[in-house]
Amino acid sequence: MTSATNKEPAYYKYEIGDEEIKKLQKIFDIIKKDKKSYEFLNPVDYIGLNIMDYPKIISHPMDLGTVRTNLENGDYRIFQDLMSDLNLIWKNCRTYNLPGSEIVKMANYCDKKMKSLIDKQFKNMKPNVDSAKNKKDKDKDKDKDKEKENISLSLSEKAKLIEGIREQTNEGLTQIVKIILKECPKAIEDIDNEKLQIKIDFLDFRTYELINQFLEKNNNNNKEKSAKK
Repeated sequence: MTSATNKEPAYYKYEIGDEEIKKLQKIFDIIKKDKKSYEFLNPVDYIGLNIMDYPKIISHPMDLGTVRTNLENGDYRIFQDLMSDLNLIWKNCRTYNLPGSEIVKMANYCDKKMKSLIDKQFKNMKPNVDSAKNKKDKDKDKDKDKEKENISLSLSEKAKLIEGIREQTNEGLTQIVKIILKECPKAIEDIDNEKLQIKIDFLDFRTYELINQFLEKNNNNNKEKSAKK
């Protein structure tokens, strides 16, 4: 990301919190409805457009759709990060296309309009400590989730899980396969048209927990049915 300069508004250095994201989403909606923005809404389809030299000239492609996704995923810590990617869209267009061409005029127009809308919305903004704290907390939660995904199962956990799966009826096995296909498809291998293999070593911790929850619930249900007989 580029470093801040004296010409940049003060809010460029401020953190982007949940409230700021909501306001920026509305600005993206306004730009999306503008007919002059359609060339910049998605990544450049250089294959479909038959401009095969595009990746050689533009080393860091960017588009409004990608920026919005990054924004909603919390990838931009401060406004300066967001504006850097927005500026990259217009810069790429000016770099690849001829000065004065229609698409460069469209880029200049969108550049000016978007900056104007963002500046109007946030020029009087003051640092939002709560938003910054909330975002940091979310980042910590994301890190914790990633740590969970990377936790490997112990031999005893694997053995217990395998035994629990073996005890299931066809209906129970079907439900377990559905869980794995949804949460961790890499842990399912299609051996042939009739058989699927569960690869325990490929399960992430979240999927392991979901399967365990299902096994516990299913076993309790089976015990209750047996008691009623």
